[in-house]
Amino acid sequence: MNNQKYIIGIDGGGTKTEVVVFNEKGETLIKYTGEATNLYIYKETAVKSILSIIEKIIVDLKINYSDISALGCSLAGVSDLNSRDLLLKEFDRLRIINKSIVLSDTESAYQLLCPTGQGILISIGTGVVCLGRNSAGKSFKVAGKGYDKGDAGSGYWIGKEIIKKLFLNQGILLVDNEMKQIYDCVRNIFDVDNLDLLEELLHKQDNIVTKTAEIAKDIIKYAQGGNDIALSVIQEGTRNVAEYIVYLIDEMNSNKDKVVFAGNGSIIKNNFYRKSLNDALQFDVSGIHWIFSDIPCSYSSAIIAAQCNNIDISRNDIIENIN
Repeated sequence: MNNQKYIIGIDGGGTKTEVVVFNEKGETLIKYTGEATNLYIYKETAVKSILSIIEKIIVDLKINYSDISALGCSLAGVSDLNSRDLLLKEFDRLRIINKSIVLSDTESAYQLLCPTGQGILISIGTGVVCLGRNSAGKSFKVAGKGYDKGDAGSGYWIGKEIIKKLFLNQGILLVDNEMKQIYDCVRNIFDVDNLDLLEELLHKQDNIVTKTAEIAKDIIKYAQGGNDIALSVIQEGTRNVAEYIVYLIDEMNSNKDKVVFAGNGSIIKNNFYRKSLNDALQFDVSGIHWIFSDIPCSYSSAIIAAQCNNIDISRNDIIENIN
């Protein structure tokens, strides 16, 4: 008889989903990377993708749903209550709801990076959200309203701004080297030959948010390489994020000297983007220090779920066995 515990963590964002399964000793059994599962963006499709991920785990490990010991889902867009309820109903149908917890990707990242329950989290990937808690446990949040409601400085916002510039500068796309570099990047990502086809895709393609956010990594690289158009977008984005952060610190009535930020998300982990953000903050915040997790957030959601199911496991157990 196999008495091993199977603890599952799913970290679903607007660009990709990271999945991990480990046992009660913290030994990693499976790691996957899958398609985006942001509930706000992809709704029922995201729910189906999550169910497919769990089914794949069941098949690959040759276990039953009843063998799942704990399931933690940290998902972007969890504020979409209809999609969240649909997911929970599916978990109930599979008889795993009592072993499962569904929380926001931001909350999972916060618990991972700020284990004392205090600190400031800056999460920037497809979207952007700044979350802080003070010594009294009061929460403060800025941005995180959704890809279609602003959130300037995010991966999606960067891609959207770049696409706008392409349409506004159609006459020089092939003669201006910087515009051509950007144009070629966007055409490659969307697999189109011209702006007419791009405009058509923007109105009907299902994964438009993922594709648009994908532009950001190349734009940051071009900005670092001296492309002034790309640089202007990155600097505008980081100025907006800096405003979010300053507002958050003021709301928390926190000291602006020697501030420690916990960083989460593919965009904020980029050194050049982070330097631009630090530059935008230099007159308002001094002594900035960044910390990042040594394990992915998929582990965090799984650890939270394990603890909710009375399974004694810690981050140290994971770190000791992660290699």
